[in-house]
Amino acid sequence: MNAREAILVVDDDSDVRESLKALLELDGHRALTAACAEEAIDVIALHQPICVILDLLMPGVGGVELARRIRSENGSDVVLLALTGSLRQSDQEAAELSGVDYVLHKPLDVGRLRRMLPRVN
Repeated sequence: MNAREAILVVDDDSDVRESLKALLELDGHRALTAACAEEAIDVIALHQPICVILDLLMPGVGGVELARRIRSENGSDVVLLALTGSLRQSDQEAAELSGVDYVLHKPLDVGRLRRMLPRVN
């Protein structure tokens, strides 16, 4: 597995971050984590993951702004999956306008997540 096959999980909730990391690793992915947008930008620059799973509603720089930054710096080379506990249509629309490929709602449907992850064989 090469470095491009990494998946980055960005969430301010350590339980969510570590649970997703463990799930991804059980599925054979190389999983990385970041607790905030600033840390995520550093990890992306260093590891160039193929996919970023990001929380939309983080304190400070939220997931919508993070998605915009990732798209402006990395183009469409990375798949962006957003996680949200919000059911507001405006949050989903903001995520899509920021360049997010898919929005997943919490509690997470693991089967749906697996279907959306890029194939990295």
